[in-house]
Amino acid sequence: MSAHRSSTVLITVAVVLVAVATVVRFVLAPNATKLPDDTDQTVHYAGEAMMLDSKALQFGDTAHALKSGIPITVDRRLQVTSTHGDTAVLKDATTIHLGKQSLPSVKTYALDRESRRGTSPPASKSVEPSRGALSSAFPPDAAQDNSYRYYDSLTRSIVPIRYTGTAKREGRAVNVYTITVSAPVKDPAVLKPLPPALPKRLVTKLRPELGSTARARLTPAALSALPNPVPIAYQGRSTLVAYIDQQTGIAIDQTVSRTVVASTTVGDEPTSLMPVSSFTFGVTPASVRELGDKADSAGLLLTLLTDVTPLVLLAVAALLLIHLLQRRTRRPDAPASQKPALGESTTT
Repeated sequence: MSAHRSSTVLITVAVVLVAVATVVRFVLAPNATKLPDDTDQTVHYAGEAMMLDSKALQFGDTAHALKSGIPITVDRRLQVTSTHGDTAVLKDATTIHLGKQSLPSVKTYALDRESRRGTSPPASKSVEPSRGALSSAFPPDAAQDNSYRYYDSLTRSIVPIRYTGTAKREGRAVNVYTITVSAPVKDPAVLKPLPPALPKRLVTKLRPELGSTARARLTPAALSALPNPVPIAYQGRSTLVAYIDQQTGIAIDQTVSRTVVASTTVGDEPTSLMPVSSFTFGVTPASVRELGDKADSAGLLLTLLTDVTPLVLLAVAALLLIHLLQRRTRRPDAPASQKPALGESTTT
C-alpha cells in the first residue's frame, strides 16, 4: 500500500470515528433519556389506612364511625400505551388493597417524552389536565431547585414541587422533592360515592367525635342555624416525598400521605369536620431494591452513551491523526552511497 493511500485510509477512518462519536453523543444519548415507548413498570407499596365506616355512620354509631390502623398494600402500574413523536400516552393505574376490598384508580396522561411534563394529547385522546406539570415521572438529571410543578389528580390542581436536598438510596445519589397539596376534591371517581349533604341530626351526633375547632364552632345556636340537610364539601390533603435518582430520574423510593376531609360552613367559616379516608404508604423494600437495580442498569447505559463511547472513539481518532502527522514530519537522511564525495562534482 502506498504512503498516500495509507494516509487517505487513516484520515477516512478518523473522520468516521468522529462522526460516529457525534451521533452517539448528540443523537443516541438524548434518545436514551426519553421516556421509552415500551415502559411498563409496577411498583409495590405498603402502609395503613383510616376509613369512614358508612354502615356505622348510617346506624348512628358515631363512636365507631372511623376505623384506623387498617393494613393496606398498593400496586401502581405505569404503562406507556402509545407514542406520537415526542408525546407519550401513559396510563397510571393504582389499586389499594384493604383486606378483601380493592380500590382501583386509573388516570391517563399525555407526557412530553423528554421533560416528562404534561403536554397536549393526540387527537381523540382524553387525558388529565396536567399540561406543564409532572405527574408520574421525573426527567433524568432533574434540576436541584424548585422549578418543577406537580399535577394532583385528586384535586385536579397544580402545585409547586419543593427541592429539599440529597440522600442515598440503594447506593445511588438521589434528589429529594416534597409535594404538599391542600385543595377541594375534584376527582369525579372519588366524589361519586360521597354524600353531598348529611342530616343535621347526624352532624349533631358527630360533634363529640370532631376536632376541637369544629366542636367550638358547632355550638347549639350554630347547629340550629345550619340548613337540613347540612351541605358537605371535601378537601384533599396530600404530602408526597420522592427520592429521585440524580442520573436517570427513576423514583427509587417514595412516601405518600393522602387524606380526604369532610367540611361544611359554620357562620361563614369553612370548618373541617372529620376525615373520610386517609392512606399512608411507602415503597416496599423489595421494590426499592428492584428500582435501584433498574437505575444502575439505566445509568450504566447513559454513561456509556454520553461519556465513555464518544470519548473512546474521539481518542482513537486523535491517535490515528497524531500517527499520521508524525509519519509525515519524519524526514529520513539519504543513503550514504548516494552522497557525492568531498570536492566531487555532481555533473559529468
